[in-house]
Amino acid sequence: MITGREVRFEERLRPIRRSWLWLPPILAITFLAISPIIVPFALIAWGVNVGRFWAIVVRIDDDYLWVGRRWVRLTALDLTTLGRAQNTWPWRTFSPRWLGGNPIWKRDSIGVRGFDAGKPYWVSVGTDRRDELVAALELAVAGAGARAEQWAAHARTVSPPSWHPDPWNPSGRLRWWDGAQWTGWTWPPSTPGSGVAP
Repeated sequence: MITGREVRFEERLRPIRRSWLWLPPILAITFLAISPIIVPFALIAWGVNVGRFWAIVVRIDDDYLWVGRRWVRLTALDLTTLGRAQNTWPWRTFSPRWLGGNPIWKRDSIGVRGFDAGKPYWVSVGTDRRDELVAALELAVAGAGARAEQWAAHARTVSPPSWHPDPWNPSGRLRWWDGAQWTGWTWPPSTPGSGVAP
C-alpha cells in the first residue's frame, strides 16, 4: 500500500492461538443471549475476522489511519474518544466504516471513533505497541488538523462553497468545500469499502 506520504507508524498484526479460544464462549453467548438462528452467522463472521486479521497492517501516515485496505482521514477522528477497544460484534467486520482487527487477540488495543460526512467511523485495533501507536496517532492527528486548517483558511479567503483540489489527495480528486470546512464528499467518489465515502 503506497500512499505517497510519510509513514509515522506501522505494525503488522497476526492472530495468536488464543483467538480461537474465544470462539466457543462467543457462540454460546450468541446462542443464549441473542438467538440460535444467529449462531451460523457469528461463526462465519468469526472466520472472516480471523482471515482479515491474519494479513492486516495498521499504518498511520500524514493524513490517514489505515487498517488493512480501509482508511479514515485523521481529521475525522475524535481523540477524546481514544481508549482501549472493546470487543465488537463479529459482524461489524462487514461494515466499511469499521476499521479493525479484533482487539481481544493481542496484548493491548486502541479504540477511537470519528465522524466524516455525518457518518460514524470506528477504529478498534489490537496491538503489541500501544504507547507507540497512541503517540503516533496523536501527533499525526494534530499535524493533519493544522494542515486542514491552513487549507480552510486559504479557501475561506478565495472561494464560496464549491469543489477544490482535495488537500488530502491532490492527484486529480476534488473535495467539496462548504464555505466553512472540508467535507467528506469527494469527486470522483471514493471506492466502496475504502473508508471515506460521501
